[in-house]
Amino acid sequence: MKKIVQIAIASLQLLLFAAGVTPALANQTSPLGINTNEAIEVDSSLPFVDLFRFAMPFESARPWLTKGKIDYDKNGWPRRLNGGQVGTRFLNNIPAGALPKGTYTVRYEGKGQLRYGGSAKLIKRLRGRDLIRLEPKPGGVITATLFIMKSDPKNYVRNIRVLMSGGICKNNPFKRVSSAKRCKKRKSYKAFADHYDDITFNPDYLNFMKDFKVIRFMNMAGITRNPLRKWKNRPNLQEATWGGPEGERGVPIEIMVKLANQLNINPWFNMPHNADDDFIQRFAGYVKQHLNPELTVYVEYTNEAWNAVFVPQAEHMKQNGTIQKLDTDRRLAGFKYYSKQSVHVFKQWESVFGGTSRLVRVMGGMTTDLAMSEIILAYQGAFQYVDALALAPYFYIDQDKLGLINNTDEVFKVLGAADNRYSIDSLLKVIRSQAEQASAYGVNLIAYEGGQHLVDHKTHKMTEGATPYLVAANRDPRMAKAYRRLLDGWKNVGGKLFVAFSSPRPATWHGSWGIKEYINQPDAKTPKYRALMTFNADEPCWWKACKTNQLDSLPKPEFLPEHLVTGKAAAAKQPNSVMINRNDKNLNADKAKPQRIENLLNGTLSSTEDLAAEWRANWNDQYFNLSVNVWDDQLMEDSDQVWADDSIEIYIDADGSRQNKFDGKDDFHLFFSMKDQAVSLSGGSPKRTLDSIRHKMIETDEGYRLDMNIPWQLINVKPQVGLKMGFDVHVNDDDNGNLRDAKMTWNAAIDQAWKNPSLFGEVIIAE
Repeated sequence: MKKIVQIAIASLQLLLFAAGVTPALANQTSPLGINTNEAIEVDSSLPFVDLFRFAMPFESARPWLTKGKIDYDKNGWPRRLNGGQVGTRFLNNIPAGALPKGTYTVRYEGKGQLRYGGSAKLIKRLRGRDLIRLEPKPGGVITATLFIMKSDPKNYVRNIRVLMSGGICKNNPFKRVSSAKRCKKRKSYKAFADHYDDITFNPDYLNFMKDFKVIRFMNMAGITRNPLRKWKNRPNLQEATWGGPEGERGVPIEIMVKLANQLNINPWFNMPHNADDDFIQRFAGYVKQHLNPELTVYVEYTNEAWNAVFVPQAEHMKQNGTIQKLDTDRRLAGFKYYSKQSVHVFKQWESVFGGTSRLVRVMGGMTTDLAMSEIILAYQGAFQYVDALALAPYFYIDQDKLGLINNTDEVFKVLGAADNRYSIDSLLKVIRSQAEQASAYGVNLIAYEGGQHLVDHKTHKMTEGATPYLVAANRDPRMAKAYRRLLDGWKNVGGKLFVAFSSPRPATWHGSWGIKEYINQPDAKTPKYRALMTFNADEPCWWKACKTNQLDSLPKPEFLPEHLVTGKAAAAKQPNSVMINRNDKNLNADKAKPQRIENLLNGTLSSTEDLAAEWRANWNDQYFNLSVNVWDDQLMEDSDQVWADDSIEIYIDADGSRQNKFDGKDDFHLFFSMKDQAVSLSGGSPKRTLDSIRHKMIETDEGYRLDMNIPWQLINVKPQVGLKMGFDVHVNDDDNGNLRDAKMTWNAAIDQAWKNPSLFGEVIIAE
C-alpha cells in the first residue's frame, strides 16, 4: 500500500510539473536538503541558462588569457584595451552530456569583436550577437574560452551573455525543449536566447533541485574566506561575472531568493564572518520583502568557524574572542565569540522579521567535538536563541590506511572495518551523543553537510595513490548501500534535516563531492543520488513541525553549569569543608548531617527530579562510613564506561595535601555503578585490592543509594580528631543510554578532579 501511495504522489507531481505548477508537493515532506556549488566555471550543476555568469573575471585570467594594461569599469567590463588583450574561461572540463546540444547564442552590447577558444567554435556573426557551438575535447569534456579582440572605448563591449540552446514552453520552467515544435502551442515557446532576462535557471537544474526541502547557499554565496563587510560591496546583478577566486566570487541575493521562490524551497543563508550590522539587517530585509512568505529561512553565522583550514573566519573568531577576553585559550575564546556573535546575528534577523516564526537559527558544530558543541550552546545561555545544532556527518578512511588500498573492493573493506574510527558505525555513535546533548539544550540536531569524504590528500592527480579507487568507489553500487545506512542511522540516532554535499560536480583528486557528476547524469550511474532519492521517498520527514517548514520547538533546560553559561573559568574559592563525627554504635552514616551535591559540572538538567543528590559521613576506628543518596527519575546502564552511566564517583586525598596531580600513594578515585555491586579505581589511583571495602548499591523508589565503609587501612591513614582529608563526591546521570547527560559534584567546579586533587573539598575528623 505504501508503494502504491508513493507512485500516486510521484505521478501527481509529474502532472503538476508538466502544468508548470510550483513544486510544493515534491519537497513538502522531504527530510533532505542540498548544498549548492561555488560560482566557478567548473560547476557541472550549470544553474543558469547564461553560462557566462560563472566565468572567470577577466583580470583573474591573467596572464594566460588577459594581457596588457586594461582599464575596467566598476562592474568589471574592459572599458579600454590599450593595445592589450582580455579573455576569460566560462566552462572548464564540463562533461559534454551536461550541456544541451545545438547552437548557443552569445549576446553583447557595444561595438567590438569577440573570439572563441577551446571547445567554443564560431558559426556566424550577427549584429550584437554571435552563434557558436560547443565541441567536446578529448575525454568528452567541454572547456570554452572567450576573448574581446576589439572594443570601441566610446561604446565598449559589455553585458556578454552565453546562452544555452533551446528554451522552455511557457509556464513550464522544469522542462527544457529544443525548439517551438516541442510545445503544444508554438507561440508558447520561449527561447533562452531571447528570454534570458526572464528565464534565469537551467530547467535541468530546477528539476534536480525540486526534491529537496532546503537549499544551503553557502558555496553559491561565496562565504568561504570572504572578508565581505559592507552591503555596498555585495555581489550585484550588474557585475560582469559572479565567478572568481575565493573571497571575490558570489551570486547576488536577488538570484538566490528568486531560486528559492521558483522551487518553493526553504533557503539557508550564511552571514559572512566580517559582515557589519547594516549588512545583516539589509540582507534580512531583502529576504523578508521578497521571499515567498510561506517559506522558512535557515540562518547561520559564517561556515565552519572552528575549521583552521578556513583561516580568515577561524582567525576572526580567535582574535575577537581574545580581544574581548572571553577565554585565555585562543581556541576556546574563538568558540565563545562564535556563539556570542551567532546570537547577535539571530537577534538582528528576529528584529527584521518581527519574531522567529519563519526562522530556523543554526549554530555549526564539529561532529567529533562534543565539548565544543556544549560550549557554543551554553555560553551566555545561547541555547535560548538557537533552534538547531548543525554537524557534518562524513564517513571516510584514515589517511594512514589509504596505503592499503589497491582496488575498489579494498575501499569498502577498510571503510567498514571495526578499527576504522571514521566508519559509519563509529560516526553514528558520535552523532547519537551529539543528538542527546543537543536535545538536552532544547535544540534540534541537523546536518549542514554530509556523506562520503574519501580523499587521498597525498595525491595531486587522478591516477596517483588511492585516488582512482576512491573515485571508483563513489561510482560503485555499494556506495548507495553505504549512503542508505548513513541516512537510516542518522534518523535512528536522533538527527533531523540532512543537507547533503553537494550539487553535481565532477570527481577530481580533491574528492568526489557531487551526488552526481553532472547535472543530468543518468540515475543508473549515480549511486549516491539514488540512495538519497530512495530515502526521500521511503522516509518522509519524521519531526512534528516538518510540514510547516519548521523544526520542532523543544523544551529548554532549567539550569546549566555556571562556568559554561558565564563563560568564566571556575573562580578560586575556599573548598567546601565539613566536620564529620564519630559513630561507634553502627557502621551506618544515614543519620549524619546531609551535604547537598549541587554543582552542575557538565550537561543539562530539566529539574531536580531529573537529578539531585546528597551525601552523609561519619567514622570509627576501623572505617570511614559514607552514604550517598541519589534522586533520579530515569536509571540507565548500557555503557562499557562506568562514568557514562548512572554512577557515583568518590574522591579521597587521605593525607589532605590536595596537590595538583595524583601522587600515586594516597589519592583515590573510586567508581560505583548504580546497577551492580562492582567497585573500580581510576588509573591515577594507587593499585590496591578493593575487597576490604564494604558497600551496597540499593535501588530506591526515587533513585538509588550507596552505603559504604572504607577501611582506614586501605587508604593508609590513622584516624584521629583534627585529621583533614581531601574529599569529593560526583554523581553521573544518563537518561537516554550511550553517554551521560549530566554530572553534579559537591565541590569541584570544573571536570578535572579525576587528575587534580586540588579541586577536592575537605572533611575534618571530629568527636
